Amino acid sequence: MKLELTSNNLNDERYWTNPIPEKILDGLGARELSLFDQNGYDLTYVEVQYATANGYEPKSHRYLFTCKDTWFKDMDPKTSGPHLNHADIYFRHGFSGEALDQLKEKAKENPLFNKFIKMRPKWGVDISVDYADNNHVFELMHFEWDGFDFDIVNDMKLHVEELVLSIDYEEKAKEMISRKDEWHHLGFFEQSDWKQKFWNLPKENFKEVIWK
Repeated sequence: MKLELTSNNLNDERYWTNPIPEKILDGLGARELSLFDQNGYDLTYVEVQYATANGYEPKSHRYLFTCKDTWFKDMDPKTSGPHLNHADIYFRHGFSGEALDQLKEKAKENPLFNKFIKMRPKWGVDISVDYADNNHVFELMHFEWDGFDFDIVNDMKLHVEELVLSIDYEEKAKEMISRKDEWHHLGFFEQSDWKQKFWNLPKENFKEVIWK
């Protein structure tokens, strides 16, 4: 596996400021405002409209949309051994200016719009490296880290990049397999803690609730 760092950086902007056409907001109710992702990066229909009005095209993400960019690419993908599952950087804006004024006006008649008014800007990094051969299948590395302070998240991004690009994944996979009795029986969070120590990474930090 040969990982290459892309030129994509975290978006340091914090807010959507441009309003959207009133005809889009008119008639929106509980159904259109449902599936609000309070601790992740999936966008509601309303957020997609604001992103578009502010010149950003949200990316398709499974069955929804999100604001993200590719972080690393696997330049030598193989069908056996270590391989990149995904590596992305994320952001989710709050609202200010005319966009915020518009939402506050709508919230007077529909308090569900307070969900958007109370949103904080948020950033995150996410990398997942898996392993598979005819004898073993496991997650070799998975590191997610979110936060509301751009500088702190960006510093973490730079720290992880330095580490990720220095690793011999074949050798580290052999070591993890040799130590399987230390981690394979553990639950999800316990395995995560073990593997972050294995990689000399801090404890993962994700699922931060976006409302202030």
